[in-house]
Amino acid sequence: ATLGEQHPSTASTYNNIGELYRAQGDYGKALEVNERALKIQLAVLGEQFPGTAVTYNNMAIIHEARGDFAKALEFYERVRRIRLMVYGEQHPDT
Repeated sequence: ATLGEQHPSTASTYNNIGELYRAQGDYGKALEVNERALKIQLAVLGEQFPGTAVTYNNMAIIHEARGDFAKALEFYERVRRIRLMVYGEQHPDT
C-alpha cells in the first residue's frame, strides 16, 4: 500500500528532506521542498494544525539563514498564531 502525494506522512518526509537541504546550506532547495510540504498540509490538515506550524517554523529558519529577516518574522508570527490557537497561551510551545 502506498500513502500517496497528498498524505500527511508525505508532507512530513518533505519537511525532513528540507531540513537536510537547509543543513547543507542549500536554502533554495530547502524552501522548495518545505513549500511542497506546506501545500499538502494546508490541503489535507488545514492552517491550524501543529504540523503546519512546524513547516512554517522550518521556513522561517530558512529565511532567517538567508538574511531575509522580514520574511522570517512573517513566518514566525504564523507559527505563534497557530500555536496560540491550538495550545493556548499557557503552553510552553506558545
